[in-house]
Amino acid sequence: MRIGRTAGAIGLIATVIAAGSSGATAADDGGLRRTATEILATATPGDPLKVVTTTRTAGAPEITTKVASSRSNALDLIVAGLKKRSTVGVDIAHEVHIDLSDDPLRARQWALTRLGAETAWKTSTGRGVVVAVIDTGVRAGHVDLRGHILTGYDFLAPGTPPTDENGHGTHVAGIITAIANNGRGIAGLAPNTRVLPIRVLDRSGVGDSATVAKGIVWAVDHGAKVINLSLSSTRSDTAGRAAVAYAISKNVVVVAAAGNNGCGLFGSPRSYPAAYDGVLGVGAIQSNGAVASFSSCGSWVDVAAPGSGILSTTSADPDPSLGCPPHFCTLSGTSMASPYAAAAAALEIAKVGSGVSQATIRSLIQSTADDAGSTGYDTRTGYGVINPRRMLAR
Repeated sequence: MRIGRTAGAIGLIATVIAAGSSGATAADDGGLRRTATEILATATPGDPLKVVTTTRTAGAPEITTKVASSRSNALDLIVAGLKKRSTVGVDIAHEVHIDLSDDPLRARQWALTRLGAETAWKTSTGRGVVVAVIDTGVRAGHVDLRGHILTGYDFLAPGTPPTDENGHGTHVAGIITAIANNGRGIAGLAPNTRVLPIRVLDRSGVGDSATVAKGIVWAVDHGAKVINLSLSSTRSDTAGRAAVAYAISKNVVVVAAAGNNGCGLFGSPRSYPAAYDGVLGVGAIQSNGAVASFSSCGSWVDVAAPGSGILSTTSADPDPSLGCPPHFCTLSGTSMASPYAAAAAALEIAKVGSGVSQATIRSLIQSTADDAGSTGYDTRTGYGVINPRRMLAR
């Protein structure tokens, strides 16, 4: 599945999804081929036919991919995957992309004021917590990030550093960990965390669902306590579900952008990975406290966070689609809201210790949020706008 950029956006979300099967039960090849034909039908016209087989192991799910040379070859690959006794599911990888909103604001770090950052830092700055940013990579040498970025991994060019040719991943990283009180640039909400950059999207924000799933597993196996996914898709897939479930089983907090599709008369398309079980889905608010017009609504929205007019770090040569100058840039989107929630999770983990359960962290973020929108839970802001200051003071 290709991961592509949504036109007219200004914040980034990655959409990862593939419709799948939980394994074949048909005894004959005819039954298997009928199942395989149904899976193949989920392929998006024009996309590469990448067959993704997720198999069960004693540890992390094993996600293997093969690019088919033709539809008939894809059918054969799917059937072969379904025949394996250890197969959990077979999918066709589908498009995943970063979404940008049309409504950037000029405010400068209003989000930190709203979230009570300076008060929160008296209790925790996130020291010692590793937050994985699964995205377009991160510019490790940025003056406001230097020393806060770990080695990470580049799934698109293995063996090379996961540098950021787009700018989105660096923007997300800055929201979390930009150096505070250094006399330059901005401050992240959890300025003493370390970011583990995992590159799964290319310069134009394009990648696929299988690669994102592999990135999640890699992050878990390399020490991440929080995973941020500023990505989204309207389709679920076996690999993504399995990877998220593995992260949660290893006590890792998984945070994802809720989507930038707005909330129309009939709601919003379901957004993954935010809609997977156990993921903290994050919607966006503006500086005036109102829900951002681009923010998706639905049962997968657990909380909201600042996501409009967010100033953060970016690459030296951002992709033109971002409309950004080098080094620092203002963007809007639930892609910006998600890392604020991920940073809040890191603040709490640093305070109470890494042994705290990921479910407890999610519950605390929700229960200490400022009610917004309709009284009580609602599908636009979830349980409310995150309040790290209240969470840490409880």
